[in-house]
Formats: sequence, structure tokens, C-alpha cells
Amino acid sequence: MAGEQRVTHPATGPGEVLGPPAAPGGLDARGEVPLVVLLHELGHHLHAVGIRFAAREALHPTDVQALSVLALAGGQLTAGELARSLELSTGATTRLVDRLEQVGHVTRFADEADRRRRHVAISPTAMATAGSFFGQLATVMETVVAHYDEREQATIRRFLTEVIAVVSDHASMDP
Repeated sequence: MAGEQRVTHPATGPGEVLGPPAAPGGLDARGEVPLVVLLHELGHHLHAVGIRFAAREALHPTDVQALSVLALAGGQLTAGELARSLELSTGATTRLVDRLEQVGHVTRFADEADRRRRHVAISPTAMATAGSFFGQLATVMETVVAHYDEREQATIRRFLTEVIAVVSDHASMDP
């Protein structure tokens, strides 16, 4: 199809169709797609993966985001920490946790030191469900990373760490 890119990729092989070019006519001085455009495209594709998971599990996309935040946090957060991470009101967070608790994806419990504070923990069932969906993608991504030597991986890790910091600090940049 016109406008598609065909690439040779170490993990998926030659000729994979990626869709329209990331930056039509917007190449950098070296004739390459700018990294920021590629990051945008990556974000788009990762968001689409999350949307497909949400649809498969009959969840709202924000529910999936909450499960992801909990997993990244080591499995649990206080309800307030979850609300701040998702940039939701406490009322919206309560409704979200109610939905996830109802389908068995999270549990909530009182803080031992302060019974007014509630913790939300991702369930083993939710972790297994997510693992069965995202596991193959993670394996392929690990295969891609394995094609880079330790020094290149360190550069990629440093780059991604810095980009993640910039994106996570974006809220404080609002005028």
C-alpha cells in the first residue's frame, strides 16, 4: 500500500508493514525521522496495545492505566497516591477502585499505622491476566534489546530514563 514503511527488524524479520511514515516530509538534517517523532509513534502504539487489552478485559482504559501504575509501584499504593498518579479526583479514584475490586483485579485494605488511609493492591489474578496479554510483547521487546551491546543498552537506558523524567515532569510545566 502506498505510504507504508517496510522495515527489516531483528526480532520480527524483513518486510513488516508499520503503516504510514512517522514524519511525512519531516525528516531531520540526516534524512532520518526525528527521535521525538519516533517517541510519539511509540507512545501511540503502546496506547493502542493498552486499549486492546482494556477491550478484551471489558475494562475502561483508565482502569488499565491504574493497574499499570500499581504494577510499576511494586503492586500497591495508597488510594491518594493512586489518585495523584492518575491525575484523578478522590471520588473518581474511588469509583475506579470499586470497579477493579468488583472484577477481582485489586484489593483494598486499611493502613496498619493510620486506619483512615486505604491501600490498593493489584491482585495476582490481574497480574496473571496482564502477563498473558503483554508477555509476548515483552519477550519480543527483550529480543530487540538483546541485539545491542552493553554500552548501547546503557545509552538507551539513560536516554529513556531522561525522557521519562521529562514526560513525568510535564504537569509542572503547565503555565
